[in-house]
Amino acid sequence: MRSYRESVRIAGPAAMVFLAVALLWAQPQRAAAEVSGEPDISGVRVQVDNDLFAARNSDRDYTGGFGVTVSGLAASDNVLSLDALLSRIDDLLGVSKPGATVRHAQQIGLLAFTPTDIGTFRAQQDDRPYASLFLIANGRVQVEPNNRVAWASTLSVGALGLQASQDIQNAVHEVVGSPQANGYDHQISAGGEPTARYTLARHQLVVANPSSTLDIKTTVQGSIGYLTETSAAVSMRIGRFSSPWWSSAPEQTDYLGAPLPVEISRSAPELYVLTGARVKARAYNAFLQGQFRHSDVRYSAAELEPVLVEAWIGIVTQLGGQTQASYLLNYQSSEVRHGPAARDAVWGAVQLVHSF
Repeated sequence: MRSYRESVRIAGPAAMVFLAVALLWAQPQRAAAEVSGEPDISGVRVQVDNDLFAARNSDRDYTGGFGVTVSGLAASDNVLSLDALLSRIDDLLGVSKPGATVRHAQQIGLLAFTPTDIGTFRAQQDDRPYASLFLIANGRVQVEPNNRVAWASTLSVGALGLQASQDIQNAVHEVVGSPQANGYDHQISAGGEPTARYTLARHQLVVANPSSTLDIKTTVQGSIGYLTETSAAVSMRIGRFSSPWWSSAPEQTDYLGAPLPVEISRSAPELYVLTGARVKARAYNAFLQGQFRHSDVRYSAAELEPVLVEAWIGIVTQLGGQTQASYLLNYQSSEVRHGPAARDAVWGAVQLVHSF
């Protein structure tokens, strides 16, 4: 008979994949030839983040994440879709663009954060707190007719502080031989607290090499919710590609990547390097400051860095006509001003993307 931890290890990520696909097929299927030309389901993206992927012998800060994203029209009207509300918010902000090409995506994911010492059961007031988030997010990308500007908006809802985060992390640690994380009783909003976030980004294509070997874009982004911040980024692809310039957006990675529509070119295999940097001004971070519910360990705004610097480099390769794999190495400057938690964070992200 399987142990409880073995069951969690198998059922946790597997259930999230099943739920993501089941939700998107829960509504009656439409013909792909809608007015927008968007298929009912255009693709699936599975992402796994872990600091182990950064070749560092550490288990702290943003220690891991997992997300499943399904893109297509089905993402806009399944049982748990937030797209109708997201569309209303976009309308209120004047973001909806007449004549734009619209693409949809939905993501189910989880994030986990830990202090350096995960063995102790006590609350560690001198290090960052444990924190976790289970979320559902809907994303929309609107590409203006000139194909030089794209707007990406995301609405996320979820729960902080659920016990399941410890169960899942420890099940993974049991597989890879890492120590058990014992301090989740002191995580942010321990016991569970709802949370939400709205994000809006404007992408501008600056350079587009006619031979499709180089493109450069800038991105200005803002968000309000469990992460409240503004940012400016520049990103670049170098290599062989024919997928749309807006379909690759590592600059929208706030820990876990944003729910982006899947767009894989079938005209030629792609192989390219992506890199870039971002500067952000952050006003609030629930993973460090908590929300309304009591948290045993939390930081005040005065103890946190108001300006952060991020950078990334990665590679994308085609495994077949409809499948891609990618690896992204992410860097983020310290979020905390002083003390043991004042350290930079580095983690790796592995993605597997399949289009239909």
